[in-house]
Amino acid sequence: MATGAGSADRPFADSGMRSTATLTQSSMRLLATVAVGVLLACSTERKASRVAHAPHGPLAALMTQHNTATCGVSGRTYATKFWQPPYQTCQSTNADSTESAEIDADSVVVELYNSWTVTPAVQAGVFSQAVDELTSRFGTPQSCSPTRMQWRSGDSLHIALQIAPISQVGTELDEGPYRLTRVARLGPLDPAEWGC
Repeated sequence: MATGAGSADRPFADSGMRSTATLTQSSMRLLATVAVGVLLACSTERKASRVAHAPHGPLAALMTQHNTATCGVSGRTYATKFWQPPYQTCQSTNADSTESAEIDADSVVVELYNSWTVTPAVQAGVFSQAVDELTSRFGTPQSCSPTRMQWRSGDSLHIALQIAPISQVGTELDEGPYRLTRVARLGPLDPAEWGC
């Protein structure tokens, strides 16, 4: 009989143990689900800290090194809101070229700076090719000088292209390398800064 009485008490004890075990398992599942959710959220935030979508806008097609660029939050501010903050600055450098792009929160490229180092033997041809490329995209440029051109579209797009010897020191016939520089801006322009 004692055995029977023990058996009668055991189902209640077993069900209490089962409910504790079930509660522990449920808690562990919940904790695992929350942990996975936090990891996914952190991963998503890390990806979002880069440019969320492919850069776009009229200047995006001019980007040549975005795939290798390092991006970070820019401290840039404007007197009036034109593009969507926060801005990112994406920069990359290769052996003979650099690129720096400022991109707004909507992935619009609002400013782009490129420079290339070229030899004296090819500098005229490289400049001419760059002028032709920009002319095909943005129309006829204004010639500021034989080595500087600019394109304007309304009051919001401005591109300046210039080639010059890296060093002005030396003989009249500088045989050192040249730097081709392209600066492009989308947004309210300061005529003093962007004039010929």
